Amino acid sequence: MNAAFLQVVKDRKLAHELRQVADDFEILDFFRQYGSCCFAMSAMLTHILSKKGYAARVQGCYAEITQNNGVFYIGFKGFSHEQQKEGHAVCIVDEQYLIDFGLGTLRKFYAEDFSHALACEISGGNPVLGHLELDNGAIMTWRTDWISPIVSTKLEHQLATVELILNGYDDFQKNRMAYLVKKLFAGENTPLAPPALLSRVNAKPQALLKTQKSELPAARD
Repeated sequence: MNAAFLQVVKDRKLAHELRQVADDFEILDFFRQYGSCCFAMSAMLTHILSKKGYAARVQGCYAEITQNNGVFYIGFKGFSHEQQKEGHAVCIVDEQYLIDFGLGTLRKFYAEDFSHALACEISGGNPVLGHLELDNGAIMTWRTDWISPIVSTKLEHQLATVELILNGYDDFQKNRMAYLVKKLFAGENTPLAPPALLSRVNAKPQALLKTQKSELPAARD
């Protein structure tokens, strides 16, 4: 797992924990299976970090990637793609860092090599949670001036499925070597829970979205 997303995390212990979780998610194929299910991914990460003693919570939001005069929305009102829901969710850790493990949609509609995970420091100013300069020079910003009303509902509806996936994750933690040996001989992983049961974050295909910056929602204090 490329851990470049952790460069902004100055807490060495937290950075180590996040790297381990990301590596485990990669081994278990969670990013491919559930990476577009931002609600579930954020809930799982929040649960795992909370058990490790961190103050972690799920935060509803939306995100935008701006470059030149174009903007690509993730989870913003009115920009939904087939089989996807409005809204986005991230994990907030110790009220200092934003961790986004639900970026699978960007790999489908924005860039195939987009990172599985991103991290940034909380900006401390509403409505911007945080912003990050990407490798391609674009700026990704997480915002809270609009939060989908379905975020809390989807989190509740997915609780049983998330618990099922986390049970599998816990089993992996206890029997890591046995799992790796089994995977070596069995090949590709079988999903612990069908991704279709989880709500997927929305995004608009890049080719269809060339919105001018002037059309961005106005910031509110």
